Amino acid sequence: MMTTAQHKEIVRRYVEEVWNEKDLALVDELYGEDYVGHWYLPGGAEATRADLRAFIEAVHRGFPDFEMTIEFMLAEDDLVTVGFTTEGTHEGEFMGFEPTGGEETTVISGTMTHRFEDGVIVETWSNWDALGLLQLIGALPTDLSTGVTA
Repeated sequence: MMTTAQHKEIVRRYVEEVWNEKDLALVDELYGEDYVGHWYLPGGAEATRADLRAFIEAVHRGFPDFEMTIEFMLAEDDLVTVGFTTEGTHEGEFMGFEPTGGEETTVISGTMTHRFEDGVIVETWSNWDALGLLQLIGALPTDLSTGVTA
């Protein structure tokens, strides 16, 4: 049985090597074949390991300088929760939105909780500031009070 320290190291590798160094092949090593991600695919579908890899690829295309920073990490039993911030410049198409074309770096935050079985991640719950991201890339207005009546 793996220790919580070993689980935390796997999550650290995921952030540093998959997200920041763009080693997508590592997803197959760190995640189980039957992985289930609860992080809001269109239509509310649960994500597979292939969906996770495709999402990471899409982020890297949209934000070539994307970087994720671990702000904190907590572990208990078979769970590891990581709080993170990300930053990157919107230089490519992302979620159907063309690049903003500016020098502005987008910064968002979120959390991920990973569940382990037999040394691999088998389930993840993730929440991140999708509204803030959509506002930063110009998909939604930054002042959401327009059109709101009391």
